[in-house]
Amino acid sequence: MGNVSKAMKRREAEQASESRATGPDAAAKTGEGKSPSPGGAPAAAKGVPTPLRPAGAAVGRRNGYAPELCAYHDRGGRVAEEYRGLRTNLLAQAPDQRFCFVVTSAVGSEGKTVTCLNLALVMAERRDYRTIVIDCDFRRPTVAKLVRAEPQPGIAEVLRGEAALDEAIRPTTEPNLFIAPSGKVSREELGELVTRAELSEMMETLRSNYDYVLVDTPPINTVSETAMIGRVAGEALVVVRMNKTHQESVEKAVGLLRAANVDIAGMVLTHQKYYIPNYLYYYS
Repeated sequence: MGNVSKAMKRREAEQASESRATGPDAAAKTGEGKSPSPGGAPAAAKGVPTPLRPAGAAVGRRNGYAPELCAYHDRGGRVAEEYRGLRTNLLAQAPDQRFCFVVTSAVGSEGKTVTCLNLALVMAERRDYRTIVIDCDFRRPTVAKLVRAEPQPGIAEVLRGEAALDEAIRPTTEPNLFIAPSGKVSREELGELVTRAELSEMMETLRSNYDYVLVDTPPINTVSETAMIGRVAGEALVVVRMNKTHQESVEKAVGLLRAANVDIAGMVLTHQKYYIPNYLYYYS
């Protein structure tokens, strides 16, 4: 009986401790509920940094858009303005005010998909032009999740001839911005899917129907099909994460793209102090 009494007292003490931990002062003690400081955000478990959000941006999804899409949640913020600077530099290279890029990186976790969607959002501010984001990262598709869109049918179904391209394209909250998710892909067809003639046909149709085509692809150093998709698209933006990506990895990525006859439109530096993309330099 004495042991039971002690156990009950211990449980009461644990409950009181839990109550204090989740009370009004808990956020101040744990760091939860605070706006990220200008220098960054608290690290997640296992030392993986959480994606940075602009100060004052809504935490959570508005219209289904993930908080990382700063160009949507904080249109007047500094991060959105940096993406507009990237837009200006890219348009300076496009004499006909149109382009088609694959967006890739040397290795994973560089921020390429977030960069791709944020750039698409500022491109969509040009109301007289149509922008589309195509998810060709069949191994780790993310585009549909970030904008909370139906994942199927997608590009995979189009390439297999199971769906028309129009069926794979989803509207967004922006009247001139569209996305096409990757669709469902089996492991057996990962390498084979992008070798189909339908890929070139699809890309030609997209170039004709849209002014700005952004194709999210896997990291070029680790996934071979990225070079094949890049060859069809013609040009690439390479996303590089500050203080993470080794120079050798970037040089390898550039070499692989050039070997595939893919022109490099430029590089985007992510995860700076304010998660700002900077247009670094041009490749002639």
